[in-house]
Amino acid sequence: MKEEIISAICQELTIRKDFFDSKETISSIYFGGGTPSVLSIKEIDEILGIIYSNYIIEENAEITFECNPDDLSKNYLKELNFVGVNRLSIGVQSFNDEHLKWMNRSHNASQSIQSIENAAEAGFDNITLDMIYGLPQLVDKEWSDSIREVLNLPINHLSAYSLTMEENTPYIKLVNQGKYKKPSDDISSSHYQTLVQLTGDLGWEHYEVSSFCRPGNYSKHNSSYWSGSKYLGVGPSAHSYDIQSRFWNINNNKSYLEFINAGKQPYETEKLTINNQMNEYLLTGLRTKWGVDLKLLTDKYGYDVMSLFEQDINYWMSLNWLEISNLKMRLTNKGMLFADHISSKLFTD
Repeated sequence: MKEEIISAICQELTIRKDFFDSKETISSIYFGGGTPSVLSIKEIDEILGIIYSNYIIEENAEITFECNPDDLSKNYLKELNFVGVNRLSIGVQSFNDEHLKWMNRSHNASQSIQSIENAAEAGFDNITLDMIYGLPQLVDKEWSDSIREVLNLPINHLSAYSLTMEENTPYIKLVNQGKYKKPSDDISSSHYQTLVQLTGDLGWEHYEVSSFCRPGNYSKHNSSYWSGSKYLGVGPSAHSYDIQSRFWNINNNKSYLEFINAGKQPYETEKLTINNQMNEYLLTGLRTKWGVDLKLLTDKYGYDVMSLFEQDINYWMSLNWLEISNLKMRLTNKGMLFADHISSKLFTD
């Protein structure tokens, strides 16, 4: 079925070529949403060819490939680089073999380090790692040692996420059975503060709640999402956004193929109200170091957040969670721990 899905993705890319107008350029292409490493180099090249044929791609576009350490042979890395992939997002998650087993990962710490070194040797100078913190068994010293180890590797970007319990996963079932510990907010908070402190001490920028980079090395893909830019996702389960509406593709492979082969659009749509759009701006903007523009909230949305939530805002500022200067409202590093809570409090129905 893989060949059929790839053919359908190429068809969808062609069908939806008018998603961007003739003046809009694309600065980021992202292969993700699962295990894109199942694709051969020929298949990746075919997909990129369709994209370049139907869309206006910026000369220095960021082309990211999501992968796991055990996906990356030296030859595969060289070929990825050759066909135009210029950024890797590697799901390392941990440098502790026992923790990796606990998370049911198929690679080990040694493979992670080797894959990063091999990637740099193959010519990749734009590498991001994904890490997970908040594991109940992860002690503070081990976490801080891991951060130092990560930042000494030839990478320029780090994404770090707190362990969460997702519905219908083996982890939540084991927690409910009493076999695994439930994630602790206190442990996650401590790990997060350690992460922010050490990355800052080593000169890295904390530019979004979960995103850290060497100075100026922001991910174009991440940044476009957090700045509320349009994006097109193709393939089963993919999501798209054009400011006014959200789109989500059918998540069943067979149904997706049937729609594409019949020449039908494989997605559902939700039209966003002006309040939806404003809430989206608050949610994404407050997650970044740039914050939200208070003048824009008033001029574009007619929303005077300072008057409506004066008491809450003053309280958050007294806790050093929030700061305001030059008509920009930003979360502090401490406040980023509560980003979702604060933004949801400011939402309007």
